[in-house]
Amino acid sequence: MKRALSEKRIGHAGTLDPLATGLLVVAAGKATRLMSWAEGMDKEYLVAVRTGVRTDTLDTDGRILSQEDPFPGMPDWNSLVEPFLGEIDQVPPSYSAISVDGVRSYARARAGQEVVLPPRRVRIDSIESVPDSPLAGTGWAEGDFTLRVKCSKGTYVRSLVRDLGEAMGCGATVSALRRTAIGHWRLPNSFAASEGIPPVHPTESVFPEVPRFTADPDAFKSLSHGHSTRTPLPDSEEAFCLDLQGRAIAFGKVASGRFQPDAMLVDPSELRP
Repeated sequence: MKRALSEKRIGHAGTLDPLATGLLVVAAGKATRLMSWAEGMDKEYLVAVRTGVRTDTLDTDGRILSQEDPFPGMPDWNSLVEPFLGEIDQVPPSYSAISVDGVRSYARARAGQEVVLPPRRVRIDSIESVPDSPLAGTGWAEGDFTLRVKCSKGTYVRSLVRDLGEAMGCGATVSALRRTAIGHWRLPNSFAASEGIPPVHPTESVFPEVPRFTADPDAFKSLSHGHSTRTPLPDSEEAFCLDLQGRAIAFGKVASGRFQPDAMLVDPSELRP
């Protein structure tokens, strides 16, 4: 991407597990400053659940810790998932990118160290059973169950499957995982990596839900120095400031009729009164 776009700064909204496939939102240039915000958006996943198996990584890439008969028949998903809906405390996998005293948890686990991470507060909005799994060919096998999960940032679907397996009494691990949505971005509308370099869209067009206003050109210089400017927008945690051409030049917050920039999206030299 860096070579193809002649751009040094490339960022993305959220990593994927090694076993996972699916949607990855990529930004270039100063738009990478918005990726931490985009990463905080809600997510949606398809996950294949293999019951009767427990692994150290909580997916089939890991070492098998125990194996028994899979869950017999079809679980009563409505009652099974109910305790896991809403805000819950979830223990992340030891094989994760969470930093422990400056070292990634997965690095400690691979080195044979015992890693026990504290629970984190997450939100799971829905868990639905999906018949005729669309994950066939990506790790799913006959007998695996497929679920669609809608959740907040920071939710580990591998941990959810682990906990569902324990609730079933037989253990479970992830055999396939696909991220299908980040915020309003959805996988069917994405560009396949095999198709080459995707088209690049201007920042203001890929965040249609963010309120915006056009700034007075006299305010451009003060904005570039981090100062606020007047806006007709109501209070908002996120907003775009546009130039006269409709280009997003800054991202920030609105309070009491003032826009406070958090990130400039163009170089000051590009701002012309």
